[in-house]
Amino acid sequence: MDMMTTTMISSVAAYCTDILTTSKCAALPFHNLQHTKEVVQNVKYLCAAMDINEQNTAVLIVAAWFHDIGFSKTYKGHEDESKTIASKFLKQEKVAASFINKVKDCIEATKIPQCPTTALAEVLCDADIFHISNSHFFYRKLLLRREWELFCDDKVTDLEWHKLNFEFLKKHHFRTIYGEDILEQGKQENIEKVKRILASY
Repeated sequence: MDMMTTTMISSVAAYCTDILTTSKCAALPFHNLQHTKEVVQNVKYLCAAMDINEQNTAVLIVAAWFHDIGFSKTYKGHEDESKTIASKFLKQEKVAASFINKVKDCIEATKIPQCPTTALAEVLCDADIFHISNSHFFYRKLLLRREWELFCDDKVTDLEWHKLNFEFLKKHHFRTIYGEDILEQGKQENIEKVKRILASY
């Protein structure tokens, strides 16, 4: 990756880290700096595994840093705020419009239910939801449940929560080839675990 791109990504990381640690994002149990850092790492991992070129890797790393930054402004519809914040900052950094549009397309695709329209957006979608394929799933879901209780006034029983997770896992499908071939296996293991939890009720 060339020096200009590396410098730009460093600026993005510093800017987003500042917002995530000083805004209302700092109080979010799930959508916080830790989650964003994990998504950035997941993007790097997927880009390496799928042999994605440096320019597109840069787009995805920047999109990962910005994808949840809109939570600093609003909870519902945060993706639109994320796109606005990203666009404004990147324009100030003199980043090309084509690059900015790709970043915005990737952020838009992370709305649930995910609807990526480009190959790049598919990578960010899988990176954002990577945790459903591994053992972190249950811990991360506990944090999300707490967040919904605190910020959305959305309280559910344990049984309802497990049913919600089961339905989400069943309906979700990974978008990239790597996701379909590798991550899907871990997701299926988590589906079986949730099935066993539900069977105990």
